[in-house]
Amino acid sequence: MARKILIHIGAFAAVIALLWGALILTSLIPNEKIQGNMLTSAESYVTPDPFSFENGKKFNAVADNYADVILQNILWNIKSDDPFVSSLDTKYFDGEEFGVNWGYYASLNGYQPNTDYTRYWHGSVIFIRPLMTVTDVKGVKIVGFSAAVLLALAVCGLLVGKKQYFAASAFALSLMSVQFYNVRLSLEYLPMANISMIACIFFICLEKKGDTALTVLSVIFGAMTAFFDFLTAETLSILLPLLLVFIIREQENRLGQLRENLLLSVKCGGCWAAAYVGTFLVKWTAATAVTGENKFEAAITSAEKRFVGTAEELPFFKQLFFAPLANLSTMFGGEERVDGGKIILGLLLTALVFGGIYLLFRRRRANKPVTLICLILGLLPYLRYMVLNNHSYLHEFFTYRAQAASVLALCGIVWFNLRFSEQKNKKAAAKRR
Repeated sequence: MARKILIHIGAFAAVIALLWGALILTSLIPNEKIQGNMLTSAESYVTPDPFSFENGKKFNAVADNYADVILQNILWNIKSDDPFVSSLDTKYFDGEEFGVNWGYYASLNGYQPNTDYTRYWHGSVIFIRPLMTVTDVKGVKIVGFSAAVLLALAVCGLLVGKKQYFAASAFALSLMSVQFYNVRLSLEYLPMANISMIACIFFICLEKKGDTALTVLSVIFGAMTAFFDFLTAETLSILLPLLLVFIIREQENRLGQLRENLLLSVKCGGCWAAAYVGTFLVKWTAATAVTGENKFEAAITSAEKRFVGTAEELPFFKQLFFAPLANLSTMFGGEERVDGGKIILGLLLTALVFGGIYLLFRRRRANKPVTLICLILGLLPYLRYMVLNNHSYLHEFFTYRAQAASVLALCGIVWFNLRFSEQKNKKAAAKRR
């Protein structure tokens, strides 16, 4: 037991050391090397709105230019002459009444940062800074999206190679249902897409190595998620891989009982969550140590807003239930934050397609182990929306992508109940003969 604990702690420490080291190393690239492409990037944000609609008024095609501008502003203010401290004491110049777009441009022209943003690691700077030496933000987005597509294809290819045709199809459907192709719209959407695909690849390849291998992977990807993401769809990096593991095992008739599957989910989820929270604690602790300022206070205040803050038009308890609805609305193509018509239509179509298939082909017995484990994992994104209700309501245009896991879980429930019935019928027919 002690040895396993040490392995998990060692994995966490190694990931933090590797990622932080890479952040410091890439920050050694002088600002002079990237200034030209950064200025070109800043100019591309002059016209678009901070949150621009790229497909009519659909919320699932909103480009988060606001977050992208801040990210690039922070990148510029991580200085090559002091990368250790500036990679921790992350700040940007806020244009105040002129807006963050102007603030980004002003920062490139010598204005000093005036806004603290140490609550996140901003790990994507590791890739963006080197790329900015050869291209601007548009090129960086193309590279990031190309990587996400190739990694998604690799996941499907691995599954097909294992003759997991249903898993590959359901995985592709789950990504398309949350408009995976729209992660190309923002720098801040890309890290979670890529991390989740990489996590799926490793879980698929190592799932036969046992629970310890999966819990160590959970630690690794929990830390990576906190390092690179800013609460976009963070649960994807644990729910998608776990669901694929259970689907693969059920397809190969080695899933086991509900109790052991729940235990594995709890262990993996617990390891992922501990690493996720631990990565933020490392950032705040290190930043406090090197600056002498209490970085916990601002970070915790920000976290409180995401849990109990309220939007201007909604009281807390109404927002608590509207947060999941807003995310459903966005997935179904809503043109308002909570588009009731699109929610009803989307749920009806889902019920007709999946429910119709199930009712048409089902038999008397249900596959309880896979149904319950998929149901539990598939509902977790909605629990997340309720817990971080303020954040999930206001930023549903990117948090909604976490529902890819819910779609994958729904596919699993329907498929394996049909398959379970078919297997039972074959066995019954064999006995009669």
